[in-house]
Amino acid sequence: ILKTMKWAPQGLERLRAWKDAVAPIPLVAIGGLNPERLDGVFGAGADSAAAVTDITLNPDPEARTREWIDKTEQWR
Repeated sequence: ILKTMKWAPQGLERLRAWKDAVAPIPLVAIGGLNPERLDGVFGAGADSAAAVTDITLNPDPEARTREWIDKTEQWR
């Protein structure tokens, strides 16, 4: 919805590799995320997660945003 990316999804292993490469700089995961994927994303080393499409295309964006807030509470 936002733009076409020339890169394929990187996956959790690649996310961990990026974290290892850039630490201690904070790493933000973005793209294709939803609350159900957050355990893996934070487990792989992301310091934060960004979402657009999962919220904006949801039939109830306000409720979906609340889900994100609730799901990320343990990492704040």
